[in-house]
Amino acid sequence: MNVRKEVFVAVVSLSFCVLCSGLANAHMLWINAVDYAMQPGAGHSHGEDAEGGAKLIAQTNVYFGFGHSYPVDDFLKKEMLNRFELVDSNHNKKPLEPNPGGFLATSIGFEKPGPYIVSAAIKPGYYTMHIEKGHVQHKMGPKTGLKAVILSLYYEQYTKALLAVGDTTDDAFAKPIGDKIEIVPLKNPYNLKAGAGEILPVQVWFNGRPASFCKVYATYAGFSTGDDFALATTADSKGTAHIRLTHWGPWLVKAEKMMPATEELKDKCNTLHYTASLTFEIK
Repeated sequence: MNVRKEVFVAVVSLSFCVLCSGLANAHMLWINAVDYAMQPGAGHSHGEDAEGGAKLIAQTNVYFGFGHSYPVDDFLKKEMLNRFELVDSNHNKKPLEPNPGGFLATSIGFEKPGPYIVSAAIKPGYYTMHIEKGHVQHKMGPKTGLKAVILSLYYEQYTKALLAVGDTTDDAFAKPIGDKIEIVPLKNPYNLKAGAGEILPVQVWFNGRPASFCKVYATYAGFSTGDDFALATTADSKGTAHIRLTHWGPWLVKAEKMMPATEELKDKCNTLHYTASLTFEIK
């Protein structure tokens, strides 16, 4: 191998490492819940809903995870939220107002049993890495006007938490709610058990269609204090992946899709990066 070729290989290798590093350093969004699955009125009174005075049969608190360490890591600024809502079994959507505080912990009350989804998205944006004066620089913005760009992304992030009040059917969460990228469980995780070889099939949707061959990751609370996942796989041609439920407790599933920038955005970024996350609990 001649010197020029060696230099070329080294540069390509370095660029790949920096690319992977940049993606790893990008914060991920998810939603945690104090109680994911609740029995109506189990053991205590929930009182009245402060908004309408209706009797509540169950209540939980949800709060945001943002960063790399599941279940909690960095604070999410309220201003970063693009949408935060509660979705009922008929896919009616009720906006939620996040409570002030670092993790935006928010109380949610339920008047009726059934399956519910807490859904959120952050505002889209750009993230760029470039070299300036011999050092790698990070910019939360487009690559416009920059030289020696290593990585430049346009990103969108969506997240869902599955909640159940009372018993719910096996297909309770099996329909998409309409996010650009979304993880849809084809079985109800609250009807599955860990440690019995149970498999949770999930289907990833992108722009209203199954996301063929996208990357899917899964982990459970306590597996790692870093950004490692217990499982990594690739969805099939129908966007379907299978998660083996090996542990009790809260779970996080992540899906991501990357593609070259469109003609409209190629002057602002090199890559489009879409991420979805899904959380639930195995009892």
